[in-house]
Amino acid sequence: MSLLNIRQTESESKTIKMCKSSNSHLFLTDYVQKTLYVIVFFYTFQFIQPITFSNSLKIKLAHFSATNKLPGQSIQCIHQDSLGIIWLGIESVGLTKYDGKRTTIYNNVPGDTSTLSSNYPERIISDEFDQIWVATSNGLNRLNRKTGKVKRFFSIPENKKTISHNTLYDLKRDSFGSIWIATQNGVSILNPDKHEFLRFLHNPDYENPASHNEISSIHIDRDNNIWIASILRGLTKISAKRVAHLNEIWNSQSTTDVSANINQILNPSQYLRHTTLPPVRAINSHHPDTIWLATQSGLYRYFQKTNTIKKFSFEDEKLSYLNNATYLSLNFDSNNLLWIGSANDGLIILNLNNNRYQHLDASNYVKNELKSNSIREIMESNCGLVWICTKFGGLHYYDIRQQTFPVLRKSTDYANGLNDEFILSIFSDKEDLWIGTKSGGLNRYHKKSNSFTYYTADGVEGSLGSNRIEDIVKDNTGTLWIGTEAGLYSKHSTNNQFIFRYPTHIRSLAFIKDFLWLGTSNGIFRYSTTEKKPSPLPTKHHSFFDTQSNIYIIEIYEDSSDNIWIATQATGLFQYIPESDQLIHHTHQPNNPNSISGDQVRAVYEDITNRLWVGTKSDGLNLFDRELNSFTTISTPETLPSNTIYHILEDDSGVLWMGTHSGISSFDPASEKFMNYPPVYGAQSYVFETNAFSKTEDGIILMGGNNGLNAFNPKQIHIELHESPIIISNLRIFNESIATDISASKEFVLSHKSTYISFEFAMLDYTDPDENRYMYILEPFDENWIYSDTRNFANYTNLEPGKYTFKVKGIRSDGMTNSKTLELSMVIPSPFWKTKWFTPLLGLMLVSIIVLAYYLKILSGKKREATLKAEVRQRTNDLSEAYNKLEQSNLQIEKHNRALRQQRDRISRQNLELKIHRQNLELMVADRTKDLEEEKLKAQESDQLKSAFLANMSHEIRTPLNAIMGFIDLLQAGEIKEEEQAYINNIIQSNSNTLLQLINDIIDLSIIEANQMVIYKSSVNFNQLLQEIKAHYSVNADLQLKNIQLLLESPNTEDSIIINTDQGRVKQIYFNLINNAIKFTEKGFISFGYSVSQNKMVCFVKDTGIGIEEENMDKLFKRFHKIEPNDTKVHRGTGLGLSICKNLCKLLGGDIWLDSVPGEGTTFYFSIETT
Repeated sequence: MSLLNIRQTESESKTIKMCKSSNSHLFLTDYVQKTLYVIVFFYTFQFIQPITFSNSLKIKLAHFSATNKLPGQSIQCIHQDSLGIIWLGIESVGLTKYDGKRTTIYNNVPGDTSTLSSNYPERIISDEFDQIWVATSNGLNRLNRKTGKVKRFFSIPENKKTISHNTLYDLKRDSFGSIWIATQNGVSILNPDKHEFLRFLHNPDYENPASHNEISSIHIDRDNNIWIASILRGLTKISAKRVAHLNEIWNSQSTTDVSANINQILNPSQYLRHTTLPPVRAINSHHPDTIWLATQSGLYRYFQKTNTIKKFSFEDEKLSYLNNATYLSLNFDSNNLLWIGSANDGLIILNLNNNRYQHLDASNYVKNELKSNSIREIMESNCGLVWICTKFGGLHYYDIRQQTFPVLRKSTDYANGLNDEFILSIFSDKEDLWIGTKSGGLNRYHKKSNSFTYYTADGVEGSLGSNRIEDIVKDNTGTLWIGTEAGLYSKHSTNNQFIFRYPTHIRSLAFIKDFLWLGTSNGIFRYSTTEKKPSPLPTKHHSFFDTQSNIYIIEIYEDSSDNIWIATQATGLFQYIPESDQLIHHTHQPNNPNSISGDQVRAVYEDITNRLWVGTKSDGLNLFDRELNSFTTISTPETLPSNTIYHILEDDSGVLWMGTHSGISSFDPASEKFMNYPPVYGAQSYVFETNAFSKTEDGIILMGGNNGLNAFNPKQIHIELHESPIIISNLRIFNESIATDISASKEFVLSHKSTYISFEFAMLDYTDPDENRYMYILEPFDENWIYSDTRNFANYTNLEPGKYTFKVKGIRSDGMTNSKTLELSMVIPSPFWKTKWFTPLLGLMLVSIIVLAYYLKILSGKKREATLKAEVRQRTNDLSEAYNKLEQSNLQIEKHNRALRQQRDRISRQNLELKIHRQNLELMVADRTKDLEEEKLKAQESDQLKSAFLANMSHEIRTPLNAIMGFIDLLQAGEIKEEEQAYINNIIQSNSNTLLQLINDIIDLSIIEANQMVIYKSSVNFNQLLQEIKAHYSVNADLQLKNIQLLLESPNTEDSIIINTDQGRVKQIYFNLINNAIKFTEKGFISFGYSVSQNKMVCFVKDTGIGIEEENMDKLFKRFHKIEPNDTKVHRGTGLGLSICKNLCKLLGGDIWLDSVPGEGTTFYFSIETT
């Protein structure tokens, strides 16, 4: 078959599901229907087979561990759950969850029974509730992914309802949900609902599945038959009917009864046992008749129809040692390739359609990327990745989409392939494919003989003058024209001689109306193919059509209207109309949206409907409107990952195919949809060449670049628009996780304090997870969708109470966008003080308090009256007794007086002696008196302050008390009108608050004096605190009465300024300062606010009041000091407020000071620490 004879046959076409479910067909869920499938029909590409597939496949793995930093290199097992999340069992590490963005480790913590029982997992599965089951070397574990807690299941020998042994090898879940476990002591079956086990142990009376107690592997085929392999006794089959019968009975009977009759239930006559096999380590099947067995001595196949077992052998003598190797894992991928993992001899990929195979060996790491020959498990994930777990070599993967676009690369065998990897130009005719390279000259592929001929610049007469072939065309006589770095050459079809025609570096060629048009780096000119010389164009635009115009020509294209389009490197697009000799220059105009999107033009193409498409180097795809003479930019960053378009071709269905800087892309003008295929799909590289493209007569599209040549039939590439799943991997409130792995629409009711919310999301497509892109919106907070590119998180602050819906979409690395959106609803309730019922309830509480206070006052008055009467009676009795005692005392006093007169004489004598001592003491007292005088002055001042304080305090207490009692007496009298009662109640409340504040000041002063004041620091939104203070004074009667304006001044009123301080004490300072300002301000304004400097915050309260004299400033912050201004107005106050403020500032890590101008106003400043 010729190189371009690409066909699809029943025997050779294959289907690749780019998003397949987990590695067992029994565990298919609704997720499969939501997953993106890219179904590619592969075909026989015979010209590649001799080059790419000599006697083997050419698969190169990618190594996962190094780039994604897995916590260990010995990967024992792998599983993908129904959500699409990857779970890994890593030796000595434990269980690892990976969602494409981050890993989460679950391991054994000594002493914590809610963690894994062992850090050596053997197998992983998930159940219908997405709980993860892990078989380890020390028991079975079930992980609750919501809580992160593990439930352990251990063997208890005397309890037959427990697992039969703690050493586990394999796990499988049947179609009824029961879990089959291969153990070192038989098979155990777990009923997840009952959490009870059935034991299959060796019984010599029955040919039961546990024909030997050490079970190595369990397999469930597509018909739900269960295959069990034991180490010493071969293979056993349990039919699907027996499995169904077992589950039916177990659901209706106790585990004890079922266990006692297990062999009768499973019907021994249905068992098949083969004892001739070596120890079996793994089982798998693809065709219903053939069961593949990996053993400790080679590969075997069991054929059910003939009931025979045959050993599989490799024909290559160099690989004969593989025939008896130990194999541990088997897996069939979507492309019908069997992946075989050995214990020590690497990886084998077997194509069952043609028996071709490839052996990957770690000794050839550079070639195939395999880092270890010990393969533990193989799995294909739902995105078309085949994962290979190795011991010591980490995790590897292979993307089966690499075969979507077959690629021809440089071959070491020049007789049977390309001689250079860099392709600059392509031309295809009926017999041959001509390929121009960068340094290998001209490659000619003969379609009939499936062989190559090479024409290089070897210095011989009749050969090319350069190996750099820029462009290739053929004229109407069959002559081939070749543009090279050394000039223009021609070759006639009858010989292999090249004739040098023109000496200039050719960039592009076009055969138009019997003339050859040549594009160079310095301009464009016309060449006559008949006269074999340049033929100047009859035009008035001579300065343009000349090789000295210094315009770099990229492409020359003639459309169906005979217009000639000339794409340039950086000077836009020229349109030449020969009929009218008109030259139109199209350039990008920043202020004109209808101009071409960029001046670096790389491709021009007219489709079958005569629409003209223009590709640019950096500005995407344009569509030209001939009637309006305008351009429309078709591509966007969301639809086309790269704005660099190297060339454009149309297939037979009208779809445009483009080589871009991100691989191969297609655009369907009918549906206006782009499809993008990065190199992971098999594109030769990220770089294509403008002249390296062609379409053959049978519809094959050829595209070349710096790493080979792609050849594909667009009809054989079909896309089904299913989707990769997207999850919200983490929902955080104030950086605390409240939910993970949210894959379906849910609603969360949050606290009204939930002002900082963070969403983390991930699209579970592992092809190139770092290149997956996202769009999200929080309705109704966001007005439009936010395109976050590859950033997979969104943060929101200061959300008002209400209902919100967070939506997120994913865009895969290949450009496919999810049509479905993951939605998460949230409700942030209003705080109780903003609810409708709070105001009426508060009013009821206030009325209740007033009534209670009135009742308590009456009760207290009656109690006091009774107490006073009792005290009067007691005092009268006490006075009578005191009079009698006084009479007796007078008699005693007279007696003592006589004795005193006698002593007086003695004292007179002693006085003389004392006079002498007194004279001495007077000298000492004089010195001491001076000190005491100073102490006396201070004491007198202190006494005066205390006396003034007590007098003022009694006045401050008596005044509101008299007001309260007076107005209560008015209320008791009952002569107050209803409309006046509210006014009186407000006065009572105001004076009560004044008394409460006075008492609080006294208590605070006493606490401060006792050094018992405690500061409680917490995170405080300072802007919000100031707003609360302003709201507190919004109803202040004194402000309204004086018509004083209260202003809030802060540098960032809309931002959240978070500091660490005691919110209550900061408020107390502000309140004291603002209250003082109100007291001493009769007109103007009062402002308060803050500024931030390093780790200090400086706050202020400024007024336009009476001001303070400089000599009084130092006394303001002393206890009991109260500065009275010179005006005649009496200002109430205790003199404690500023002293308390100063002490509080020191406790908050700061200080307080003031600036004041008498008659103009005062500004108090205080500082606090912010950390």
